[in-house]
Amino acid sequence: MSILQKLRRNLWIIRALFPSIAFNFRHLPFRQAIHLPILLYKPHFCDHSGKIIIDAPVSFGMIRLGVNVVMLYPHSGITFENRGTIIFKGKALIGNDSAISVGPTGCVTFGNRFAATTHLHLISYSSVTFGDNVLIGWNTLITDTDFHALMNIRTGQKNKGYGPIAIGENVWIANGCKIYKNSTIPANCVLGADSILHGPIECEPYSVITTKFEKRITSNGFYHNPEDDSIVYQN
Repeated sequence: MSILQKLRRNLWIIRALFPSIAFNFRHLPFRQAIHLPILLYKPHFCDHSGKIIIDAPVSFGMIRLGVNVVMLYPHSGITFENRGTIIFKGKALIGNDSAISVGPTGCVTFGNRFAATTHLHLISYSSVTFGDNVLIGWNTLITDTDFHALMNIRTGQKNKGYGPIAIGENVWIANGCKIYKNSTIPANCVLGADSILHGPIECEPYSVITTKFEKRITSNGFYHNPEDDSIVYQN
């Protein structure tokens, strides 16, 4: 690759410098911030009053958020809301047209060499944990909350409505997947394209996990009460 080609590929860093400098020095200790380990390209901040922790040796640009990786998706950077805690265990890349939303009780932990190519929507009001070397394909939704609780018609009590998500190391999540509360994926597994998880997966390592689309009607006495569907989150 020629010097000119390298310059063109890295021009985005110039645009990323100003918001990145402000972000690093606001959220990180000076000894880390001075290296500018986090680069944000076209960030759209909703709220970033929460904590950012880097639990690894730091280097310039080791964490890149909003970078235009896949040209088929909007060149829109990243939408960022953090009122809880985000922990990075090493290098991370989250591509363009993505959004992160962490509530006051939420915690997201990224293992080393985490990569999400484009259009990742990640929501946490409980806990989402990724092991090392996790790769996530296009157009993926990961959320540990339903945002609305269901009412039990027999007891009059609401369900919890949220629960932790844990993704093991060396996991590949293919494009179009949806992962909901209380889901787990063992290490060294592949989640097939367009799969939907609503709970833990129990399988041997080095397995390919897929889900079939089928109609299923479950009657267990729950309904949605729009007048009382709030969730009470606990740390």
